[in-house]
Amino acid sequence: MTENLPATNQITYWHPSAGETIAGVIQGGGTYKNSLYDEQKTMLLQDDTGSVVSVALNRYLIHSLKQNNAAPGDLVTVTFHGKEQKNNGRSFNRYTLLVDNITSPV
Repeated sequence: MTENLPATNQITYWHPSAGETIAGVIQGGGTYKNSLYDEQKTMLLQDDTGSVVSVALNRYLIHSLKQNNAAPGDLVTVTFHGKEQKNNGRSFNRYTLLVDNITSPV
């Protein structure tokens, strides 16, 4: 879904530290092969400077995007809170997601 991106834009990858936030307009997304995690779903965000950043999506982010009916053209803010551990000992990345549905009414 990157066909609407200007050809001059280069995509960078978001590797956040705990407490870091990224905001931008959804440009699309996709899936890529990752040797560590097999297939990884991503979302492409274009910030107010025109830079396009690929954000790796975990189950929480995928679910939240669907729940908020997020679509290309919508404004999204993602905050990474860091790694946390479940009671069973498994660790996960904690995020929060805010969606401003610009393209469709809520």
